[in-house]
Amino acid sequence: MKNPFAHPFAKFVLKKIFFYSVVAFVALNFIFLIPRLMPGNPIDQMIPPGTTDLGRLRLKAELEKYFGLDRPLHEQYINFWANLLRGDLGYAVMRGYNFRPVADAVMAKLPYTLVLVIPVLFISFFLGNWIGARAAYVKGKRSDAVYFTSVFASQMPFYWFAMVLLFLLAVNVRVFPTGGTFSPRFIPSMNLASLLDASRHYALPFLTLLIITTGAWATGMRSMTLYELDSGYILYARQLGFRNKKLVSYAKRNAILPQFTGLNINLNSLIGMTMIIEIVFRWDGLGSLTLDAVLARDYFMMLGTFLVTMVVVILGNFLVDLAYAFLDPRIRTGREG
Repeated sequence: MKNPFAHPFAKFVLKKIFFYSVVAFVALNFIFLIPRLMPGNPIDQMIPPGTTDLGRLRLKAELEKYFGLDRPLHEQYINFWANLLRGDLGYAVMRGYNFRPVADAVMAKLPYTLVLVIPVLFISFFLGNWIGARAAYVKGKRSDAVYFTSVFASQMPFYWFAMVLLFLLAVNVRVFPTGGTFSPRFIPSMNLASLLDASRHYALPFLTLLIITTGAWATGMRSMTLYELDSGYILYARQLGFRNKKLVSYAKRNAILPQFTGLNINLNSLIGMTMIIEIVFRWDGLGSLTLDAVLARDYFMMLGTFLVTMVVVILGNFLVDLAYAFLDPRIRTGREG
């Protein structure tokens, strides 16, 4: 019987699984250590103000024992992995969460982050590649203006650009709300009024990320399309009498393939940008939750937010690698060149 793992594509997938498993292991160790190396701890945040010194010491000792923070670091590390393998991320200790399971709190915020990351990633990819390709083969002021505007926007600091849009369109003109996910009068629900209200809050963070990320795709696509249009097979096909529209189609098809290799890098940077943009616009996603957890020194909530962010990044990169393997026949067949 033929060994299925001997197939080049199977070898490629196994290598990627091993690589990302190592990355996850290393990242989880940092997730364990970083909160504990920070000054302060969540117990100090839990003690009510006005507690006497003796009462503070007793309460702190009881809470540290309850949460296992009084144990040596190596025992905390073993418990960290034991709880993680059971899917137990602990309970949130910061104010406002009332010992809610961290997994529930984090998973409730995850959709708000993904609803920004996923549409922006794909729309900016196709829009930026269209702008870049058009700038390469269409010579005109309008095409050049769109291209250079998108490139200029991509070079601006995204947090500064977010504040500029916030000032212009929310504070000055008041077209959009100044922040939040829903207006105070709305309870999040699946009715038309709530969705329309959420879309108004969603518009500015979405536009900020889309404008900033589109230019990077346009730059790469324009360069690759120009390279393809000057390549030997295009010049030969032009001599044979192929129509210019068909030649451009061939050039775009080959030029966009290297762009897929940039999806990993852009996905990673986009997730980082999204978490900061959430803080600027007070969008109720993982970024805002992570900031609250860091300020409260909530080890358990920090663990949950870091862990879910890491899983999203690694899983996204793995899926992009698989998609690229389907697009490039050299990976599927194990051939080079």
